[in-house]
Amino acid sequence: MRYFCSLSLCCLLYMAGYAQPAGTPAIGDAEYDQFVASRPIPVITGKLLNITPEALQKTVIEYSLVTPMGQEQKTTRPAADGSFRLPLDYAFPYQQIWFNIDSLFYAGIYAYEALELELDVAKIKAAGGDLNWNGPGVRFLGKDGPLNEYMNNYILFRRKEQLALGNRMHQVGRSGKPVAAEVEAAYRPIFDSLKLIQDDYIATHPSPYGWILDNERLSEYYGQLCVSYWFHNMEAPLFAQVRQHRTYLMSNASTLLARYLGNYIKWHPANRTSVHPKELAAMPGVTDFEKSYIDSLQMVQWPNSTDTISVATRQRWVSQLQRLMQPLQQQRSLANCIRFTDSVFTAPQADVLKLWLNDSRDVDERKAALEQLLPSMQTNWSRQLAQSKYDETVTRIASINKALAGSGTGTNMAAFGKPLLETGFGASLYKVTNMNATQFLTNLKQSFPGRAIVFDLWATWCAPCLGEMPHSKKLQLSSKELPVVFVYVCTTSGSNEEKWKRKVAELEQPGVHFFIDNTLDAEIRKFFSFSGYPGYAFIDRSGVYKAGAITRISMVDKPALAALVQ
Repeated sequence: MRYFCSLSLCCLLYMAGYAQPAGTPAIGDAEYDQFVASRPIPVITGKLLNITPEALQKTVIEYSLVTPMGQEQKTTRPAADGSFRLPLDYAFPYQQIWFNIDSLFYAGIYAYEALELELDVAKIKAAGGDLNWNGPGVRFLGKDGPLNEYMNNYILFRRKEQLALGNRMHQVGRSGKPVAAEVEAAYRPIFDSLKLIQDDYIATHPSPYGWILDNERLSEYYGQLCVSYWFHNMEAPLFAQVRQHRTYLMSNASTLLARYLGNYIKWHPANRTSVHPKELAAMPGVTDFEKSYIDSLQMVQWPNSTDTISVATRQRWVSQLQRLMQPLQQQRSLANCIRFTDSVFTAPQADVLKLWLNDSRDVDERKAALEQLLPSMQTNWSRQLAQSKYDETVTRIASINKALAGSGTGTNMAAFGKPLLETGFGASLYKVTNMNATQFLTNLKQSFPGRAIVFDLWATWCAPCLGEMPHSKKLQLSSKELPVVFVYVCTTSGSNEEKWKRKVAELEQPGVHFFIDNTLDAEIRKFFSFSGYPGYAFIDRSGVYKAGAITRISMVDKPALAALVQ
């Protein structure tokens, strides 16, 4: 009881003096539904000043909307006079948008009513270019101008100290079985130090937006507590504090709290599920290879605690039968999570969390999860958002299959032009510009008639991507006799053509390689519901996308690939 009282008192002290916005409900409040429905979508416009016509023509503006179902990447181009507009999809108050013009300017901006961005390219370049958050040549104007200037200036305030505290936060270890007092002792000094920095900034920069810094910090604090309790049961007093915290921004901090809390629910011991090999034998679409593998596991009384199952056996089980196991396990786990969420949260709060219970990277799994989630949702805005994502997913699946349905005669890469480079280790490198996702996928399939495609979206700076490459190379070299081609698609985001070529050469990665622009990258990620890098897809010999067939290359061996290709 002492822990509960101390935490409650600290939270009250933390919130003292920072008034919440009058008339703006928290995201989990019942009033939020009507509030979002009754307000217009905020407007974000801007203009690039003192930029050459040549540079303007090459400029691509990237922006990511923070939403209750993850970030949505978008791109736009400025008009001939340098003006631009960032179309938003939702009327969320205080929505965070990550704004980027490569090698020029990067910032987190916020939309409540209307924001105007003015970027003087000449001044930014004179200051060294690659400007972050705020600085010479940047002006935040319009009704939301003061909010954005305040928030971005805070990021720059005592920057080194903030970064050091962020590093400390991510270095906190996770114990085998967390204890509330120990978890608090690990995180509280870090967040106390952050509060001191915030108090200093608020005192020296008077503004009606000081409450936001406190709300965001507490959201991040509770999010880290949730991470500490993944796969464990959180003590009731602490869980009550997490549930009582209210978030007002559609920001990284608030949505990560919802995601981390959603993960806590998904991985809660009470919501664990299991699948026995015998259950899979009767499922439709089981291949002969999978049937033979299931037969070999019949002696295993999975998952009884008396079984002695080696790690190698478990890994083979997951690798060989994941295609069948995953949908069934997802369905059971999601049903448990829905019941758990509805039992401990109010309907509006539960609906927000349900949006995070569906985080699969492949479109078929997302479709199945949304079909299961939608009937349980009671809040209009959450249900409408989930329904729009469901409709989008259905359309995307149809578009993918349509784009891949075309076939040709003989291998012909003419649609992509001449390769930039052909290496002695079996790599062909192509650069793709001014092509949309449908054209790209159609041309890709027509270039390899009668062959399956292992599709790998990666980035030169992505550690998980690079970590999987040796496995992919080994699988590719061991499967030369199979009718399958390995296609590696690298994003220009955060990289350039020279880095890409050097990285392919460094890895000596055989296969067909493409270097694509940001617009095509965003469209491909949207097509396949890739939430980031790496992203994997399997397209069979007839051109049908098999969602969920490959989630990690290192979990696929030659027999499993042969079963997919057959």
